[in-house]
Amino acid sequence: MAEPDETPVPARAKRNFAGKCHGDRTWETEGNPDHAYDSHVLALSKDERAEYLEQARHELRTEPSA
Repeated sequence: MAEPDETPVPARAKRNFAGKCHGDRTWETEGNPDHAYDSHVLALSKDERAEYLEQARHELRTEPSA
C-alpha cells in the first residue's frame, strides 16, 4: 500500500466529518464567521481532527486505483 498524496486528505477528512451530521460541532471555528459568536458550537480538538485525517489517509490508501 502506497501512502496517499496528501492533497486530497483534508477534503476527505472534512467530508467524512460532515457525513456524520455533527450539528453542534464544527471542523474549526477560527476564521469561520458563521460560528464565531455561536457559543453552543464546539470545534473539534486537534486530536479529533487528527483521527479524521488518519481515517482519510487509510481510506485513500486502500481504495482501488482508478
